[in-house]
Order: sequence, then C-alpha cells, then structure tokens
Amino acid sequence: MSSSLSKLNRKSRQVLSIFAGNLVQGIGMGLGCVFLWLSIQPNKVPVQIIGMIAGYLLFYFTTHSSAHYLVGRLGGITFTHYSVGGSSHASSYPPVMRQLFERLPFFAAHTDSQSLNSARPTAKALMFGAGIVSTVLFCSLAALFVYRASVPGATILLIFNVIWQVSSLIAETRQGGDLAKAAMAIKSE
Repeated sequence: MSSSLSKLNRKSRQVLSIFAGNLVQGIGMGLGCVFLWLSIQPNKVPVQIIGMIAGYLLFYFTTHSSAHYLVGRLGGITFTHYSVGGSSHASSYPPVMRQLFERLPFFAAHTDSQSLNSARPTAKALMFGAGIVSTVLFCSLAALFVYRASVPGATILLIFNVIWQVSSLIAETRQGGDLAKAAMAIKSE
C-alpha cells in the first residue's frame, strides 16, 4: 500500500485540547500503575494476567505523546492540541503492522509550527526523541516490574517487550520516525 493510500485509509483523528489530552493521558498512566499493582496482588491468575497486560498497554498508549509535550514545553516549544488516531508514520512498518498501526488509538501532540521553527535544534531533537525513549523506558520498567514479582506470563511479556521495543527503535530511525526527526534537528545545528 502506498503511503498516500495509507493516509487516505487511516481513520480521521479526534482532536483534544492540551488540557484534555494531558488529563486523559495522566489518567491512563495512573490506571496503568493501578493495573500493574493489581497484577502483583495475590489474586486469581486471570486477574493477574489481565492486570499485567492492561497496565502495560496503558503505559504504551499514554507515555509517548506525553513525553513529547513535557520535554517540548521544557525546551520552550508550544503545542496547539492533541489528536487521537492511527500512527502518523505507519508506513515505516511492515504491511500487516502498518494496517494495525493506522487504526490504533495513538495520541499525537501537535506543535505550534512557528514555535517549533524558532526552537533551538537541541530542544527540537530532545522533544522528538522523548516520545520513543519514554515508551521504551516505561514499557520496559512495567515488564521488569511484573517479571520481578513473578506474575504468571511475565517472562513472555518481558521477551515480547524486548523484541517490540527494539523493532520500534528501528522503525523510529526511518524517514518520518521520531529518531530520524531528532537526528535531522541535531544536524541542522
């Protein structure tokens, strides 16, 4: 599927204000902590597994865009809104993954173009890189947390996480990916 067709087939994105986007993602991260905590409690195995998976997924879907926003704001970059919808660079993934990533509810933080253009290259690079770094960090910590607590299925989650995060880092280095954008910002310095 060509990238232009891919963009046409992607569901439209829902727009959220900065306040609403931060609130929803903050609640998601808080719920992720609650589910991970529930997964290590002496519950029935299905409850532990559901808690582990739910907590992991909540971190996966909420930390990326939040980190872009937080690091960007610290670097003086302003944002106009959030949107929720398919990945903005799904074309960097293999065909089956591409179709999935075009439809998942990813948050995107939208910068004010004038603010982004006038920001220091280092601030831009840090803002672009913060998303994937936070996703890798928080998801890996979640997987390690449940693994160390011996939650049933945690070894599988840990192995999956390593493979998933390595492949995500590779995808983010491709054109349109956050790490590629960060490298371009550094080169412009």
